[in-house]
Amino acid sequence: MKLYLMRHGQAASPDVDPRQGLSSEGRSEIEQLAQRLQNQGVRFQQVFHSEKDRARQTAEIVTAITSPGVSPQQRSGLKPNDDPRPLSGEIEHWQDDTLLVSHLPFVPNLLGLLIADAVSMAMIPGTLICLNNETGSWHIEWVESP
Repeated sequence: MKLYLMRHGQAASPDVDPRQGLSSEGRSEIEQLAQRLQNQGVRFQQVFHSEKDRARQTAEIVTAITSPGVSPQQRSGLKPNDDPRPLSGEIEHWQDDTLLVSHLPFVPNLLGLLIADAVSMAMIPGTLICLNNETGSWHIEWVESP
């Protein structure tokens, strides 16, 4: 099973979009990233996103391009300041390749729980981290950014 942790794409400023959905640049960057993922053969069996518009829009774009037929689902516990510990325990029982689209600091906090010696990395909007657990412990397989 592979787990993909993704920070949402670049959000619009609150004065342009009070709900801070994706900016036009953010949408374009996510589309380009998703196209590269599709060209690499990346596919997800399940996709979860937070309740925030920018995470939902990011998940919808990536899924439509890489994994047609899969429906992204809103999931509680993925907001920026949510505690990732409950989800980290649940992930251990998943079988399907899964994309989680969330925010800072949630994504690096979850990464730190899954990989004890995880190094700090810059996570610009749209960054995607592929984790693999084939050996019984999580490791970073690759990182992709817009």
